[in-house]
Amino acid sequence: MISKRLSANAVARERFPAPDDAPGSRLEQVRRKALELFAERGFARVGMRELAQHLEIVASSLYNHFESKEHLLFELIEELYEELLESALPTEKGSAYSHLQALIRAHIALHESHGLYFLIAEREFCCLSPQHQNQIQQMRSRYEAMVLARLLEAGATGPMPVLKATVRSVIAWLNNLPTWLDQSDLSAAEKPEVIFGIVLGSMSGVLKQPAPAADSATIVPLRVLGPSL
Repeated sequence: MISKRLSANAVARERFPAPDDAPGSRLEQVRRKALELFAERGFARVGMRELAQHLEIVASSLYNHFESKEHLLFELIEELYEELLESALPTEKGSAYSHLQALIRAHIALHESHGLYFLIAEREFCCLSPQHQNQIQQMRSRYEAMVLARLLEAGATGPMPVLKATVRSVIAWLNNLPTWLDQSDLSAAEKPEVIFGIVLGSMSGVLKQPAPAADSATIVPLRVLGPSL
């Protein structure tokens, strides 16, 4: 499991936490509150003084934990992509298609538990310095390459530009999952299955084989009805 950086120069690492984890160290509280404020108000509208006030500490003490507000934003986004890259590592067991399924499910599950990280990663990317933007883009490209590899192993065919565009589109959608499902009558277990089915459906055009029969009980195929004869 990928863990998070304790400070700009720290060597020790600790678990990548969910935003609603029980309060831990002062640094954990700083990061969690910063994440919440960045998501709620936007990175540019959150100042160090305001962050310190929410934590009931002096603003100068925040710099004991990180170099700058921008560097803190970078670390939060970096951790998300570290986690995505970790989840994309192949396992020895199972078929190539099951590896692709597991990767998709892992992405969906991470979004369910760490939605605020995805929100700031997509919305506040432009607030990073050029150097940090380049580092995050490199990590995203690595993740796209790993997803593409799983797709090819599962039997995807077609021109490489089409396959790459399919992967990028799927990842972009998964990073910005729609909120309209929150207003649906779906249960907590049904919601990720619907998302999972939509993603597999979007990939079906480049895959040689349909989804295995073992998954037919959990995925409802979407059909386009033609005119009645």
